[in-house]
Amino acid sequence: MASLPVGSLQPGDVSAATEVRAGLLNADVPSASDATARCIQQTVDDLGPADLWTLARDTAMTLDELAWGATATLAGERLAQPDPLDVLAAQAIVDELAERTPCRWGRQHTDAVRAALYRTLADLADVLLEASESTPTLLDWTAHDGGWRASAVIGGVIHHVALQKAEHSPSAAQPVWHRTPPSVARIAWQWRITNGPTGRTSHDCGPIPSALAARHAAECAITALAAGRCSL
Repeated sequence: MASLPVGSLQPGDVSAATEVRAGLLNADVPSASDATARCIQQTVDDLGPADLWTLARDTAMTLDELAWGATATLAGERLAQPDPLDVLAAQAIVDELAERTPCRWGRQHTDAVRAALYRTLADLADVLLEASESTPTLLDWTAHDGGWRASAVIGGVIHHVALQKAEHSPSAAQPVWHRTPPSVARIAWQWRITNGPTGRTSHDCGPIPSALAARHAAECAITALAAGRCSL
């Protein structure tokens, strides 16, 4: 696909276009985002079950993502009003996928994984778009209470940034094909930004798999705040 002019796509556009194409969202999306979503779809459609499984495993596809794919597949099959039992049917597809090898997948299983990969790769495209828009603000982090903290001045107001351990991810957010044994502790992180002398306004995000990724995300958030692209 030819390169697009700067600003043609905004973070979130590709994921939105993917949901529109799946019939789960009724909205007008930019033609560039629809073209990107279509390109992702065509690439995934060229893969057979074994390659789909490899890609899904290597992208650490979660139960939540797989459930989204199963729901999108069932929605595509029902052009009329969705069946209330679709939620149960989608869960059955997810359970079977988690237990079966690719050679035992049926059409619905394959379609569910494909749909989930559309969404996963679209989300990745949006993350890359967001990362390309700005350089993270390098903060001076100091260790504090088992985590880290830093601060930045934006518009004359001090913004405090904290990085702390988060609660473990729910089971639905765990990878389908790479399960962590119960005996192995998983440490996740979250960041929190507050401003003002009493921290009356705040925003946080998590859980994030690693401290490095959480720190990077917090620094990107500070950059976005400083540029006026978002607010607390």
